[in-house]
Amino acid sequence: IYDDGENRPKILLGKQQEIFISWTHKTPGRYSGDVRFARSLDGGQNFSEPITINNDKALIGHRFDAMLMDGTGRLYLFWIDKRDKKAARDRNQDYLGGSIYFTYSDDVGASFQPDKKWVDHSCECCRLALANDSNQDVAILWRHVFPGSIRDHAIAYVKDWKSMQNAHPAKAAIDNWVIEGCPHHGPDMSFDRDDRAHIVWFTQGDKHKGLVYGRYNFSEGRALDTISIDSLPGASRPQVIVQDSNVFLLWKRYNGQGLDLILRQSVNLGKDWLKEKVIASTTHDSDHPDLIEVKGRIHAMWHTQAEGLRWIRVE
Repeated sequence: IYDDGENRPKILLGKQQEIFISWTHKTPGRYSGDVRFARSLDGGQNFSEPITINNDKALIGHRFDAMLMDGTGRLYLFWIDKRDKKAARDRNQDYLGGSIYFTYSDDVGASFQPDKKWVDHSCECCRLALANDSNQDVAILWRHVFPGSIRDHAIAYVKDWKSMQNAHPAKAAIDNWVIEGCPHHGPDMSFDRDDRAHIVWFTQGDKHKGLVYGRYNFSEGRALDTISIDSLPGASRPQVIVQDSNVFLLWKRYNGQGLDLILRQSVNLGKDWLKEKVIASTTHDSDHPDLIEVKGRIHAMWHTQAEGLRWIRVE
């Protein structure tokens, strides 16, 4: 099982007692893998036999899975796939990046539809971000390889898949980061009640550097209020969660001797920001942090080598 920060297993809770698990299973070969899935219908007491989600069974990369359910109960799985890159290489053609594929289940994970291509030319190894808006529609945010090897982030609603097939993906922000390789640094996203997407990401582009926060307005098709949140060396793994008018940002940063977990908050949906504060530290290695809402309370989750899994209430 791949278990690095960009490609660790995922867990999702259903509307009843369902628990859904997805992960990437290593297969022979460099950077090769399959997306696997299992479910429990009794709160985790029993799990189904794992199944492979990707229809393509070549020993290539099907990795960096992401999973989310919409308001109708449709369960989506997305991942980064290398089948089109391999096909292009077999034809002696160039192919930038990878591609994103997806599938869905309408029977609570009992079966999945044949997988479909979401888009060509995604970044190869940056994790994908999925989020629900106020109607529980699903949106996806990913690092895309635009012409000229510009690796900026793209954003779209999953329901707009067909209309997107003959168009370039919409940019969530314009960084103009030209890089001939993958930075292994994916984004995060959360919606407010007006269905603006609040997003955080890493870039070293011409317009922004370091960790960046912004909002994307789907109705206007443009980014709003893009700001740098941390341009210091060693700042990484930004996370975002929106609750009412509050926006919480969480990331980690090297302090010269160890790692600090940093929190920053806005009380007016990202228009103004309170001063950042250190809420935890470690002198050893750590996983990337997460923000989670439990019964109306926001918590930071951080797994460190020395201290184990840490659960820190931030609101």
